[in-house]
Amino acid sequence: MDLEETVTKFKKTGKKSVSSRPFEEIVQINREILKESVFLSDLFQNLQPHLNNIKKIRCVAIGNFKNDFPATYQFALLLEIVNYIESENARDIHISIYDPIFTQEEIQYLKSLGSKWVMEEEFSANNASDYESVLYFLPHAPLNLTESILSSQRPHLWLANNIILHTDRYTKAVLCEKYPHLGKLVHYLEPNIALEAKKHDDADDFTTFIPKRKRKYKNNSSRLRVKLPEIDYDTIATKFTSCQILTDFDGGKYLKEEPWINSFSDLTLHAIGY
Repeated sequence: MDLEETVTKFKKTGKKSVSSRPFEEIVQINREILKESVFLSDLFQNLQPHLNNIKKIRCVAIGNFKNDFPATYQFALLLEIVNYIESENARDIHISIYDPIFTQEEIQYLKSLGSKWVMEEEFSANNASDYESVLYFLPHAPLNLTESILSSQRPHLWLANNIILHTDRYTKAVLCEKYPHLGKLVHYLEPNIALEAKKHDDADDFTTFIPKRKRKYKNNSSRLRVKLPEIDYDTIATKFTSCQILTDFDGGKYLKEEPWINSFSDLTLHAIGY
C-alpha cells in the first residue's frame, strides 16, 4: 500500500467540539497554557541539539484543528514548535501539512498563514543527504500510515505516538508480519526498555514478597511456556539502522491530568538513525 492509499484512510476519532470563541483566540489560549507546561520545556530541551539542522516540519494526521478539541491543542503545539525553532535559528522554516479531512475553512486558514505553509499530500524532500532537516509531527497517526512513511521516506526526528505503546497490542511476530518497519524499530528500542526497567527495579526500596505457593506455580508455568520462534530482523530491509527515545516526557507524566486532556496521550520524541 502506498502513502496516497494509506493517507486517504484516515478517520476522525475522539471528536469533541471546541468553544464558540474565535479560533485564533482559542489557539492563543492553548499556546499560553502550553508555554507554562513542563511538557513544552522538556520538548524544547530535547530538540535543542538538533535545531541547527531543522529546516522543515512535516505534519500529517492532525485532524480537524478548528473543530476537534485534541487537534486544536495539537495545532497550538505545532505553532509553538515553529515559533521556537525560528526564534532560535533566526530564520524561517517550512511547514508541510496534510490531512484529507481538512475542511474548506481549514484549508483557507492554512493558506492565510503565508507561503511557508504548504499543503501537500506527497512528501519527498528528505533524501539521504538531508534527512536530519525534517521534524516529523504525527499526532495519533494510524499504524498503516506510520509504516508507509517509514518505508518510503527517511524520518529522523519523529514526534508521534510512543512506538512501543502504540504497537503493544501485537506480538512481535504479528507486528513484523503486518508492519515490518515498526517491528524493527521496536526491536531497536528493546535494549532501552530493558535498561529503563532495570533502573526502575534498582530504585525500589523493597523486594516484593511472593508466597511459596505462587513461587511454585511460577516455576512450573515457566517450564510449560511455549518457546516463541526467533525473528530474523536482518531479513527486514529498512533504510534506518537504529532508534532511540529522546524523551517520553517522564513516562507520560508531563502529559497527564492537564487542560489538553488526551490531546497528546503517549506522545514521544524519537530519533531514528541511518
